[in-house]
Amino acid sequence: MSKIIPSSSDSMDVFKRTFSNLGPGIIWAASSIGVSHIVQSTRAGADYAFALIGFIFLAHLVKYPFFKIGPEYAAVTGESLLEGYKKHSRLGFYSYMALTFLTMFFVQAAVTIVTAALALNLFGDILNVSEWSAIILVITCAILIAGQFKWLNESLKWMVLILAIASLITLIAAINQYGLLPSKSYLIADMAPAVSIAFVVALVGWMPTSIEVSVWHSIWSERRIKERPDRGFAKKSLVFDFKVGYFTSLILAIVFVWLGALVMFGKDIELSQSAGIFAGQLINIYTESLGDWSHLTISIICFIALFSTTFAVSDGFPQVWRSALRSSNSIKIPENRIYVSTLIILSLISWFIISLFANQLKNLIDFVTTLSFVCAPIFALLNILVMNGKWVPREHHLKGWYLVYTYACLCLMIGFSFYFIYWRFLSN
Repeated sequence: MSKIIPSSSDSMDVFKRTFSNLGPGIIWAASSIGVSHIVQSTRAGADYAFALIGFIFLAHLVKYPFFKIGPEYAAVTGESLLEGYKKHSRLGFYSYMALTFLTMFFVQAAVTIVTAALALNLFGDILNVSEWSAIILVITCAILIAGQFKWLNESLKWMVLILAIASLITLIAAINQYGLLPSKSYLIADMAPAVSIAFVVALVGWMPTSIEVSVWHSIWSERRIKERPDRGFAKKSLVFDFKVGYFTSLILAIVFVWLGALVMFGKDIELSQSAGIFAGQLINIYTESLGDWSHLTISIICFIALFSTTFAVSDGFPQVWRSALRSSNSIKIPENRIYVSTLIILSLISWFIISLFANQLKNLIDFVTTLSFVCAPIFALLNILVMNGKWVPREHHLKGWYLVYTYACLCLMIGFSFYFIYWRFLSN
């Protein structure tokens, strides 16, 4: 009996169908693959070679069940996690909104300033970082106001695909030139405890991203479900979509650590606090090591990664406020007006922060990522309680060994947070 070998056209049709079905998980990936990968993962490889790569695996492993709850909850209930927070506990809901308000301008500023710095490096210094930031925010606002979820979904899928392919090509080129391992005879750098703990916290805080982004994912999933109201199909599709995005985030984090280790480790390179200088350093280091051919490729990779993150983050925060206020009995404002108003206010205040912190890039990023690290267990616990809420059908509750695994991950997160607080404020 002869085997039926799929033709190239059949394979292409499968790819097209799969690619067209991807949505919220890829938007989530785009929001994740930015500062945590381009900046923090590269710094990890440059300063410590492969010493911190285990923390990247651990961060993805420990945060996995809490991010997965985002699309699962939306698929099962047809609503976002934010609605679930409100049903479970007003305290949890208002805590989430308070943290969102405290961090949203700094998060937006952090991702935009790096994107602007990379734009400056890619297109030239005809404008400074602050001016490039303004242009990027204006373009982002215009696209989101005009097309909102549909344009966000379609454009980010292509950005992430191009980013993944270009990053892997660059890694292969680096391995071809330097070999699989750094030139040093050892893989683990000597790390001063104070420096290593602080950096590990900053690395893990946004690796792959902060737990509160699971709420954004559930909102994007909720909007996707409206296009396909079949709940059974929605759950399978959204969970698969999430796994694709999550696996892509893990692979690219490792790629950037690997690149940082091969190209920068052991060369006593001090990455600048200035956003503009940092971007130039990053691109020039790769170019000098891999050859002039890589300058444009690396510039495009980094810019696409950060622009996609800026794009996704610019949508995420306004979506949260729209979702939070639309069900309020005391506030009667059209949903679209809430979204547009929040988007514009977010962009204006973020740009003001950028004008103040353009030369303190590292401090700005470390502040935001550390805050996310400390608050992560709170929202991880809320996600568990909401997914197992009495209004959720019991067959969809977390149970068995998976529930044990989820609580074990929560305990690890709590332990890490308390240890950091002790180390930062109580130890000598």
